[in-house]
Amino acid sequence: MKPLLLLPVENQVRELDAKLLVAVLGAQVGHQSVIGWKQLIDYRIGRFPPSVYFAKSISQANTKMLRLKRRIGHYVIAWDEEAVVHYPNEIYYKRRVGTDALALVDLLVAWGEDNKELLMGHPSCDGSIIRVVGNPRVDLLRGEMRELFQDRVDALRDEYGDFILINTNFGSVNGYTDKLNLMRQDGEGGEWIMGRGSNGMPLEYAQGLFAYRSEVLRGFEELMPKIAEAFPDRKVVLRPHPSEDHEFWRRCLAAWPNVVVKAEGNVVPWLIACGVLVHNGCTTAVEGFELGTRIVSFVPKEDERYEFALPNQLGVRCSDATAVIDAIANPVADRDPSGARRKLVDRFIHEADDELAAERVLFLVPGRLPLARWRRLPIRVAGMVHAEVRMLVKRFQRKAGVARYSESFMRQRFPELDVPTMQKKADRMLRITNSERGVRVTQRERDLFEISPC
Repeated sequence: MKPLLLLPVENQVRELDAKLLVAVLGAQVGHQSVIGWKQLIDYRIGRFPPSVYFAKSISQANTKMLRLKRRIGHYVIAWDEEAVVHYPNEIYYKRRVGTDALALVDLLVAWGEDNKELLMGHPSCDGSIIRVVGNPRVDLLRGEMRELFQDRVDALRDEYGDFILINTNFGSVNGYTDKLNLMRQDGEGGEWIMGRGSNGMPLEYAQGLFAYRSEVLRGFEELMPKIAEAFPDRKVVLRPHPSEDHEFWRRCLAAWPNVVVKAEGNVVPWLIACGVLVHNGCTTAVEGFELGTRIVSFVPKEDERYEFALPNQLGVRCSDATAVIDAIANPVADRDPSGARRKLVDRFIHEADDELAAERVLFLVPGRLPLARWRRLPIRVAGMVHAEVRMLVKRFQRKAGVARYSESFMRQRFPELDVPTMQKKADRMLRITNSERGVRVTQRERDLFEISPC
């Protein structure tokens, strides 16, 4: 019997569709999958048989859970959801690649050659476990996958017309709570201290990045009303990052009737439907480049120490509001005659014309788990008990209001889903990929679904 696939999702708008595609294609070769809210899968981790767990990050903070998963007998395939647009190497390692976590991963999936070289540069990384196969999120950007989003694209165009999409990426200075920011004040009017957003950063770098990102944020605050005023007959849709304080933007833009703050659903149909994307340092620009979206990179402050360079190179680069408005109003083809941008993106994202990244990922899944994962019964039982105790502690922390993330923040990142929605998505994926074997979606519990081959 083929192993169960565990597909945890933290930011639904970013991860759900890609991991559902893995589950749907996995069903074609006999795998059953469980997909849903990451924390819930981790709470229940002791209740699954030895399975293949797809980890979304390998930071030092993941070490305890990875160790627990290995004790229970799970096989871990990991990739970093944030590896394409990343900090300088040494800071990236401290934030995203834990020395102890690396030793607990069976296979590492790299997005592309840049990601492979980044991982290989870590002093504790065993290069033999790295596989460059791309990422299922990139599959959703392929031409044949557009049918998956066509209804949503049509609905967006009907509702907003030729709208201007503005994506923000300010979770480090406009976090859902100030504790998530790079820097925060310790109490009302207190001294500035490092927040969770600065994990792995030297104090000086965190302070400099906080100042830089705050200035870019102010630039967007000033830019938005000017765009709204310059294009009164067009809708302007601001799509904040899932980790941001969305109410901040609603308050800032309440006076402008043609501005809408929306963050629902996968970004792909928004990128297809919009007339132009305006951003700074967003992975969305890389996705937009793959989709052929017109891109305007607004860079109100130059500082190569802190700028996310890759996405800001993928469009018309503007330093002030006047230039942004001109770029929006005059859609001159932003050509890449030398193919330099294409070559740049190809270093970061591995693509193959003849197969999907989700298929290549599934090739890495063992047909059956090593017997050693089943035979260590005393270790497994101890791990299962540990998992249950951990779940009870986390439940108590949530009720006591001391959990790391509140229920409201969780719902912003993972809105509630139902079986019909998931089944509809799965059926479309089956049709687009010409799959022969049907799948059945059932709800295991709230925020957790099983994908089974029919």
